[in-house]
Amino acid sequence: MALQSIPTNPDTRFLEFMEKSKAIEGERLAAAIPRAYLEPELWRGLLGFAMSWTLYAGSIVGMAVLHRWYAIPPLLVVAGLGGWGLHCIAHDCGHGSFSRSRRLNFIIGHISLLPLAYPFHAWRHVHNLHHGHTNSLELDTDWRPIPEAMYRRMSRRDRLVYMSTRTWAAWAGTITYWAESGFRPSYFPKRQMRHDVWRSILFVAAVLVPYLAVLAWCTGWQGVLLYFVGPWLATHAWFSITTLMHHSAADVPYLTQEYWTRNASRLLVTTDYMYPSWLLFLTHNISVHTAHHVAPVVPYYNLRKAQAVLKDAYPGMVREEKVSVGKVIEIVRKCRFYDPISGLYATTPMERVPVDERGRS
Repeated sequence: MALQSIPTNPDTRFLEFMEKSKAIEGERLAAAIPRAYLEPELWRGLLGFAMSWTLYAGSIVGMAVLHRWYAIPPLLVVAGLGGWGLHCIAHDCGHGSFSRSRRLNFIIGHISLLPLAYPFHAWRHVHNLHHGHTNSLELDTDWRPIPEAMYRRMSRRDRLVYMSTRTWAAWAGTITYWAESGFRPSYFPKRQMRHDVWRSILFVAAVLVPYLAVLAWCTGWQGVLLYFVGPWLATHAWFSITTLMHHSAADVPYLTQEYWTRNASRLLVTTDYMYPSWLLFLTHNISVHTAHHVAPVVPYYNLRKAQAVLKDAYPGMVREEKVSVGKVIEIVRKCRFYDPISGLYATTPMERVPVDERGRS
């Protein structure tokens, strides 16, 4: 059931957001993007796939060959970057923008998510729910905040998971989604979804169980931790921080059913963080994310061009910021709970702005 009459006293930033939402109501946002930008080029997708596998596997080989403690941290970061790049390739596969072949998309998607031990169809179906309900307070599956009153009613374990992944363990937030839905076909409402997920689980088990057994035989449990678990955690760190920053900001609301609109969820709720060119290249432009929400079928190598078109078509609507460590710290400090008074985020009750001063601070 929708949360009616919330927010009770909207912040001025919430009201400004709603004005923008009304301004684009009924617009065909994706029509602004030329059809040529929607066409996949298989060779470019395969090059990105090969590059990310090279980063991931090359880093693991480097740790094994160098065998120096001081080389491990930077190589784990690079391995995580390679694993995250592979996730970004799977991301295109899930949206059908890697190639025109549905079968090839599914094959590459399954292979690309092996470093995360993530069954492809489980991720695909959950991710499509996110796209269908981005920043919906009731239905979004990614980083959805809850009111503090609801948090207080949760079990101690659930409170620990929620608060830690919003603060000091934000780097591990996506692990909770993986654990919740990755291996639970019953999580999905439709029979075909459950069938898809079972097939993906069997694929992951068929590949990773013998691989990890051989790795343990050859390198011991220390090798399993160093060459698989370590890169797995590093990949989740890239995954978690990137997705947290996409849709979390002090002035971007999660919306109840009475305020949520599809166009606003596509154009207004994403912040695009401008990486250095080399990092944009290695992460397959994943931070150029508004264009992706407007038209998920845009291949990763066309996202920057699609974004430029959207900025021209809808001036002042696309949010862009330069990426910084300070911004990550600001998000984990301020974006913890949904505030049913302002309609925005709250940190703790003691830090909220008094009602009679809201909008003047």
